[in-house]
Amino acid sequence: MNPVAGSGRAGRFWKHCAAACAGLPMDVLETTRRGDATSYAERAGDRLVIAVGGDGTAHEVVNGLLRRPRLRPPRVGFLQRGTGADLGRTIAAPRRPEEVAGWITSEKWRPVDAGLLTSSTGREFFINVADVGIGAEIVRRAAHGPSWAGGTLNFLGAAMVSLLVHRNPLVRLRLDDGPTLTRRIRTIAVANGAYLGGSMFIAPGAQVDDGSFEVVTVGDIGRVKGVLSLPRLYRGTHGALAEVEFGRARIAVIDSDDPIGIEADGELAGTTPVVFEIVPNALEVIDWRHSGILSRDRAHLTD
Repeated sequence: MNPVAGSGRAGRFWKHCAAACAGLPMDVLETTRRGDATSYAERAGDRLVIAVGGDGTAHEVVNGLLRRPRLRPPRVGFLQRGTGADLGRTIAAPRRPEEVAGWITSEKWRPVDAGLLTSSTGREFFINVADVGIGAEIVRRAAHGPSWAGGTLNFLGAAMVSLLVHRNPLVRLRLDDGPTLTRRIRTIAVANGAYLGGSMFIAPGAQVDDGSFEVVTVGDIGRVKGVLSLPRLYRGTHGALAEVEFGRARIAVIDSDDPIGIEADGELAGTTPVVFEIVPNALEVIDWRHSGILSRDRAHLTD
């Protein structure tokens, strides 16, 4: 549990969840610095691991669970209470503390894929979306924002500055065994899940259990059009733009003459060149949709 995720929302939410889960045999470990969640998850053995926090906490937990080979896919649940919490829009989980005990003990599981990227900083896994381009600039600027502003304001400020100063770089992209395409891009999203950047519906066709990525290329779009088109990204209608292309792949390779930043699940992940690979059925998540205890106000959600 990351008590500071979402400007403290995760800690406050878990306080109520813990009271509702009294009597369950579990250990609660709080993170105090970057990397703690990875270490805790790596030492969990075959136990169910619940990640309470934001997308960064989920990212660390997934890397801890998948760092070592296991006889069966690790079991995990994600209680999203971070700044963006984009993973929670794809993998459903309780919103009410009183539902959490039933969720943890439901014994209904769903296999999901993970992504593996290899870049300038080595290999790491991701569960939701990685991108090459402006996303890494936004993450880097947000991380250096003033602490008093909180995660949401820092992210919005970083996004606005990045949109104004970003220059679209030239990249080479290959999907599976297809041809190498040369594109000048704003960003390329390699999507296992559908959302990034605080509810942007970047990959409407992405599914976390179909054994492939949806690869979304936002090409050489100008600053003004980029800003004016932001509502399309939130609605998932950006495919109507001439600069946007969609593809599907199990492997995506991106190269460039000059290094370009990468982010994965909202965490910086080195620079190009980079290779993305899908890892089918890497994890088993608690299947909240089909557990029989899905709350009425969540019943309309789809992945």
